[in-house]
Amino acid sequence: MACIAACITAAGVTAPAWAAGPPVERIVVPYAVGGVTDLYGRVLAERLQADQASPILVDNRPGGGAAIGTAYVAKSTADGRTVLLGSVGTATNPAMIKSMPYDPRDIVPVAQVATSPLVLYVRADLAQDVPQLLAHARKAPGGLSFANSGVGSSPNLAAALFARQINLPVTHVSYRGTSAAINDLLGGQVDAYFDTLQAMPHVKSGRIRALAVAAPERLEQAPDLPTLDELGVPGVHASSWWGIFVPARTPQDQIKDLQVRLRKVVGEPIVQQRAREMGAVALFRDQAAFQQFFDSEVTRWSEIIAAEKLSGQ
Repeated sequence: MACIAACITAAGVTAPAWAAGPPVERIVVPYAVGGVTDLYGRVLAERLQADQASPILVDNRPGGGAAIGTAYVAKSTADGRTVLLGSVGTATNPAMIKSMPYDPRDIVPVAQVATSPLVLYVRADLAQDVPQLLAHARKAPGGLSFANSGVGSSPNLAAALFARQINLPVTHVSYRGTSAAINDLLGGQVDAYFDTLQAMPHVKSGRIRALAVAAPERLEQAPDLPTLDELGVPGVHASSWWGIFVPARTPQDQIKDLQVRLRKVVGEPIVQQRAREMGAVALFRDQAAFQQFFDSEVTRWSEIIAAEKLSGQ
């Protein structure tokens, strides 16, 4: 090997600078193929793979509000080779699920890699604005029906928070991933859905309407879209976010190496661009900052889950 390296150097060719730690072999996505989590996971796999000598498998393991895929990683060998692309469901599982298939202490955050505030979308024939939507909700038996991409997912929690703030009932309709949820909204089977900006092309085609953003401020990508705060429904702030987790026993030096690699990948222009195309923002938070954010999400949403009686699996 030393001879080969010397020959390459002598020939004026630079050998690839492979990652210092063990290669990532598997990124587990605890949601179905086709959603933002899956698509972003594939972007991360592609770019992480560029600095290691072996391929990375994107392993979709949907179901159980992300618990199935998370349990797989929690019980995996703690060697940095198998990682989880977690999201809000990772924070809410302990409050949502009575019989957890894993111990939450068996996974630890490594870094946050993206975020995206949610937008309130409705059927095009349902309402033109939030006041009309609320008027419809007051008259409809059972209130509004809200699609979500899984129990405990960010759309599910956003709808629960929205119902709490407007003091009206809603019917939660759960799907195995984003694609199935948005398809039923497009087909008129459900009334509304909180989703990222990825659904905006359907708004432009006239198939659904975007009424407001569930964030404290308007979005740079959609400046004409008002916040729910502006429209008299305060405090409905919800976002999808994504982060990398590993088994808790993973050596800290391997976690640090993976963190360095993720910081580099998230900062790449191609990753920033691909995230924008998905309606997200490629955002890096190191382990300490991500742990603090993650803990705040656990506390915040656990209160909503208990208040709205969403748990029970």
